[in-house]
Amino acid sequence: MTTSRARKALAATAVTVGLATTSAAPAWSAPKLADGNGFATGGKSIDLRVASGDGTPLDPGMYQTTLPVDETSRYAAISRGEGERLEIGVLGSATWKNNAWSVSDGSQGLEIKLTTPDGETTCATSTDSLSTTGAPGLLKTNVAVDPKASKRITDSGDSADACRKATSYRLEVKRTNSGDNSTPMPVQIAVVRTPKVNGEVKTPSGDVEALSTQPLDASQAMEPGAGFANATTLPSSEGGYTVEAQPGRRMFFRVHLSWGQRMSVGWEVPKNGSGYNPTQDMNLDLQVYNPALNEVTVSGSGSNTGYLFKSTSSGTDPKQLGAYTAPIDYGNADRETGGDDSVQWQAMPGWYYVALDVTPSSSSDKLDESKTIPSVISVRVQGNANEGPAMDVAQPAPATLSTEGTSGSNPLLWGGALVLGLGAVAGLAFVLWRRDNS
Repeated sequence: MTTSRARKALAATAVTVGLATTSAAPAWSAPKLADGNGFATGGKSIDLRVASGDGTPLDPGMYQTTLPVDETSRYAAISRGEGERLEIGVLGSATWKNNAWSVSDGSQGLEIKLTTPDGETTCATSTDSLSTTGAPGLLKTNVAVDPKASKRITDSGDSADACRKATSYRLEVKRTNSGDNSTPMPVQIAVVRTPKVNGEVKTPSGDVEALSTQPLDASQAMEPGAGFANATTLPSSEGGYTVEAQPGRRMFFRVHLSWGQRMSVGWEVPKNGSGYNPTQDMNLDLQVYNPALNEVTVSGSGSNTGYLFKSTSSGTDPKQLGAYTAPIDYGNADRETGGDDSVQWQAMPGWYYVALDVTPSSSSDKLDESKTIPSVISVRVQGNANEGPAMDVAQPAPATLSTEGTSGSNPLLWGGALVLGLGAVAGLAFVLWRRDNS
């Protein structure tokens, strides 16, 4: 039997091990940018296997790979602890003849499927595609398993029960192609596990209160990252930052949110004739992603898309885009959100990513990248960080990593890192028990 002294030491060490394991995660490889692609991948480099019964093992974390032009299915093997939530995001950047911004022919797609290890039971599927009629952008797919039938995952019946009870899964990733294209696709993969919660969790009720996205005075310049893995960290406070937006390059930032916290982000570009005159009509796009790289943009009364016209008479006001999140809450998975299920995926703490796009309105336009657009990004973080629900494993202290800027400390790993740290904690408990009983 563990003594009181041993229990106290064990509790303190559980938190310490969790934090140390998170911050001591293996260093990520340097993000790389494919020529003409506009999207940097990062994390551990992997090759997905073509044998369905021998998938590449993926622990919680960030991974990068490249999918050839073929439409061959490739596989990964993923596990979770009983009662844990599992979320997987797979995002790819489609290019046409090595040009991400000019869709000249055909279409490209990304398909993922999560099944039981034998492939007999499908737990979740997700597909995305781009064609000559669509605006250039990331291909975004995401699958998840909840320990119970949450609102965000509505599957029911025997197959759903089998998936909720399973602790091992097969992830199938497949690329689709049509038309004249011969460019490999860089892919970013995120795997997140949220530990088992002890006891009942209350579901937040009511509408998500609007949070201001109005521009703030810009205090300093920020250089954006080129992908999720090297996204520029914005402080978890209120501030405005100048950003030189380069057409044809996606810009990535990140903000750490703990349980109970929320954020808003605004992006302002100047009106035509006041510092920037585009040579072609531009699409502006702002997205927010959760730690599993699932898009969770909630725009409320604002807008997260807009246009910058080359004609000064077509746009005389500054363009202001904005979005905000709900307070991060484990119970958000059970929210009823009136057809917009974004809030349901704001159910984990960690890094929330902001991606900004400036792309040509016409897919046939040759992009002019010679002149950057002066813009301002504003971020507001509200709410007091709390400890969140009681879990089977210790959690990092609220907001511990809020201002960390190194990708090696990315708390995307927190669930898996803490689970992996349980062995060390259990070992310590045994040593203390032996010492107190010797």
